[in-house]
Amino acid sequence: MVTLHGARNVKVTVLGCEIHKEESISIPEGIDAPLIPNCRADLKVTILIGLLRWRLGMKLDQVWFYFWTKGIEISETAISYRSLDFLLLFKELHKSKKGKIKAFFDRKGGSILHVDGTHKYGGRVIFVLQEEFADIVTDSELIPSEASEHIDPLLLEFKEAFGPPLVTVRDGGPGVALSCSNIFPETPQALCHPHFIRDLEKDLVTTYHKSLKSSIVKHKLTSKLRGLRYSGSELNKIGGLEQRWIHIAVDYLLYPIEKRFKWLSRPIAYLIQYRRIKEIYGYVRRIIIFNASNNRFYKPIMDLNTSLRSILEDKNVLNSYCLIERTLRWLDELREELHVSRKGHLKDKPSKKIDIEKVKEDVTNILKKIRREGRELGGKYIKIASEIDKAFEDHWSELFVPDPVVNGKKISFKRHNNALESSHRRTRKAIRKRTGRAETNKEMEQFGDLFAILSNLWNPIYQDEILDDEVDLCEALSHLINDLPRLRKEYREARRGPEVQIHDDKRIKILDTFVKTLESDYLKDSLISTLQTILGVTDEIAVVF
Repeated sequence: MVTLHGARNVKVTVLGCEIHKEESISIPEGIDAPLIPNCRADLKVTILIGLLRWRLGMKLDQVWFYFWTKGIEISETAISYRSLDFLLLFKELHKSKKGKIKAFFDRKGGSILHVDGTHKYGGRVIFVLQEEFADIVTDSELIPSEASEHIDPLLLEFKEAFGPPLVTVRDGGPGVALSCSNIFPETPQALCHPHFIRDLEKDLVTTYHKSLKSSIVKHKLTSKLRGLRYSGSELNKIGGLEQRWIHIAVDYLLYPIEKRFKWLSRPIAYLIQYRRIKEIYGYVRRIIIFNASNNRFYKPIMDLNTSLRSILEDKNVLNSYCLIERTLRWLDELREELHVSRKGHLKDKPSKKIDIEKVKEDVTNILKKIRREGRELGGKYIKIASEIDKAFEDHWSELFVPDPVVNGKKISFKRHNNALESSHRRTRKAIRKRTGRAETNKEMEQFGDLFAILSNLWNPIYQDEILDDEVDLCEALSHLINDLPRLRKEYREARRGPEVQIHDDKRIKILDTFVKTLESDYLKDSLISTLQTILGVTDEIAVVF
């Protein structure tokens, strides 16, 4: 429920559903909210817009319609700017709370720092720092890449504000590892278990899946199966019903290929298809036996049988399949000991106290078993077993960091970054729902780092421990209102890309005008200034001709 009496008195209940009905943020009448710089909206309206857009996930036109029903004229462009102002103000408020956050960490005996970045298709990285005890996001920035020179400033700022953490939990990226070593040389680095096992699986499975795919494709199975799909047979006869069954079976067999079935961002469509071929082949054989016992012959079912049998009798296909299955079986044994689930690998379940020494002993025994089985099977199995063993050997100390001891007491910590990864995915999902898939990456780069900071506002521990001295959100943000022009400028600078900021429709005209001017006015004294004007270059930039 949201109630509004004019633009000066706002009360907001953030969510009105049964689950979140107790969650509310109110702005009392006594606060004289200042106007936002360079606009006519005041801070109360800005907070309301921010909550409607970022917490409730309302689209710009929905927020506009809400205000319209209240008799308030505000454009969608203004709504967009005010919602950004809300994000910028809250991040600045969060930065002003570093002292309270440090005091909270100190009461807990230190901090366990989880670091992780997210990006898509080579775009810029939203890099997030989150402390484990209360899931407080301490910092988040948009950086060009996960190279150490971009991560170092973030970690250094954390160190200066809160001191070095007890443990840093990270993925296997070389830039992150180097930064952690540079900034926290005395702090143990724990390699995220899901990241480690996932990367190892990607490398091994991808290699042998290519061989499996190549062997299956040679049989031209996809085109043969598509030719067997339903073609309008009568459904009141056995033959017609069998044709319908064949159509459904073909859909089942082709689904992994046509949907480009993946596991952990790597294609495994042909592995899934081969498993299904083995399933369907048994049913096909039973239908053939049924038809034979009733003196029936149905050519499509025989054609399907021939196509599937050719795959199952191909030794190259079988060998590649067996290599992958054995690899996955070995990795699953290791997954279980590392408490990494394959199906719910990002579900952040309550942490259990793990005896890390017992885990090390069990993993050692499993690796011995894998090496032994690899030698017994011979051939490529030896190589796979060796690669698994080497991966663990290379990262042993990072995988099994001892629990830190504070005041004589061991502190257990999560050996994964599931909370951060889940947060990244929830953010992308919310953006996709609000804007559509095409705009997800763009809006993630625009607001992703600010979303991460804003998530603290919904964190009950953050509310109780860090914001406990704030009477209300409006008053807390009102002290920062004069900083908005600077915050907007910094925001634009951080997101400025390599492109010269000229509308695409005007670029060819500028290029053409430049060349023509260069040719016609070469000897004129004003040539440099004319060309500067054409290209939009300021006279502060020195140009040598």
